[in-house]
Amino acid sequence: MQKKDELDRYRQRTNTQIIVTALITTVAFTVGFTMPGGLYQDGDLKGMVVLSNKKAFIAFMVCDALALLLSTSSLFLYFIASMYEDPHSVSRLNNASAGLNIVSVIAMMLTFITGTYLVLSHSRALAITVCVISSFFFLLVVIGLLIKWRYDRRQEKLNEV
Repeated sequence: MQKKDELDRYRQRTNTQIIVTALITTVAFTVGFTMPGGLYQDGDLKGMVVLSNKKAFIAFMVCDALALLLSTSSLFLYFIASMYEDPHSVSRLNNASAGLNIVSVIAMMLTFITGTYLVLSHSRALAITVCVISSFFFLLVVIGLLIKWRYDRRQEKLNEV
């Protein structure tokens, strides 16, 4: 009975995480086709990306591809986890998926930062200001992970007693 309760708890948590992962995947996929700066409308370069010769564009595309790869991989692992009945296997797959999700959110934020820098590069001060403000997200990630780590350690100590 405990095994079934544990499995149900993992599945319930997974349902929420799948929604988040699917949203990240959808956004990353869409961003890959929504080019910052737009496309050339006519001439020999018609349909080509206007800002493709900028280094920030390369960083933008790499970060977006990384976010898409990680979130899609996470979705796949959640799918695989749904086939298992063993709570230990489900837990391991869920933990791996959660890790991929965290890194995919980070990659998505880097996509935003590089895309913003790219389209605001004509006003360097504004571009840098927006990038610095957006970068506070990474500080919040570190703080959040430290809080979770501390909470988990406290729970382990309570369980030992």
